[in-house]
Amino acid sequence: MATELVSQAAKSKPNILLVTSNTRAIHAEQWARVQQKFNILTYDCKNVKEFCQDLSPGGRFSNIDAIVRTGWLKAEPYSTHRLFTTQIAQFYPPSLKLIVCSGHGYDAADIDTLTKMGIWYCNTPDTCTEAVANTALYLILSAYRHFTFAEHCARNEWAGSRALGMKASDPLGTMLGVVGMGDIGVRIAKKAVMGLGMEVCYYNRKRDLKREEQVGGAVRYCESLEELLRISDCVVLACPYTPATHHMLSTEEFKLTKEGGMRIVNIARGQLIDEAALLQAMKDGSVVGVGLDVHENEPGINEGWKDNYMATVLPHIGVCSRTSWEGFEKVCWDNAEAFFDTGKPLTHVNSIP
Repeated sequence: MATELVSQAAKSKPNILLVTSNTRAIHAEQWARVQQKFNILTYDCKNVKEFCQDLSPGGRFSNIDAIVRTGWLKAEPYSTHRLFTTQIAQFYPPSLKLIVCSGHGYDAADIDTLTKMGIWYCNTPDTCTEAVANTALYLILSAYRHFTFAEHCARNEWAGSRALGMKASDPLGTMLGVVGMGDIGVRIAKKAVMGLGMEVCYYNRKRDLKREEQVGGAVRYCESLEELLRISDCVVLACPYTPATHHMLSTEEFKLTKEGGMRIVNIARGQLIDEAALLQAMKDGSVVGVGLDVHENEPGINEGWKDNYMATVLPHIGVCSRTSWEGFEKVCWDNAEAFFDTGKPLTHVNSIP
């Protein structure tokens, strides 16, 4: 009798499929609580095909109510498993009503498809803002001072570093153009103003006075990307990737640079930039400094960057900080708890009637 009661109690709990990585933070109190509130199943599929089989009627995951994907998405063992596409969604059971995934971006999920299926999708906004903004600040400074080239010389040819004499400069008093003044864009702009003494302009779909106030200095709004490119000494991309923003910086855009060239920094998504055009712009001198944390064809970088030490390239690690993992974990489970307690999650990207 006691066993039957335990079994009935278990069935009354929502079934949550947990997808995580080997890079994850756990809040002990929260983790203990959610283990009491939910039946947590652990994703361990070898590939996406196996996942689809497990979602099918009679499969291990055929009765899940939610999916929580937390931890560092780019870390193993499931970094290549794209689980929220239209192709995969066709196998979702009718019981699935909520997906929560760590990170600011959500371009890896087919939001329109999920919305049509009545599935809420949540990201974790403002959880890795500090880590990514710090990475952007490093890339901005390196794009001006060419520290990657200098380090290469320190390790291999000390005297070669003297070639930087007339190339390196400081960002003080120069114009930083921020494309995408969201949480991360604001934090980058604020750090650049307060830490590097830069001026700031930005381009958004519309002006945001509240964001401007958060920067803490004079900020100029640009009505178009073209306007921003014409007045900026350094451009940092902090906007979402969509079909409309694919290759938003390409050959024609690099022709709009100031005399003496501009610097390009990307901490958003690699496909925002046509990298072949960027490499050519460096050769032409219209771009004089580059800092990339993200790349057009990840994982890996364009062959043109491998021996180009005048560019700073990172392996998409802007988010890589314990503060990010802690934020991801908390907001992921906050969303799950809110949804099953109230019927509505907290940081939803879409809306379900």
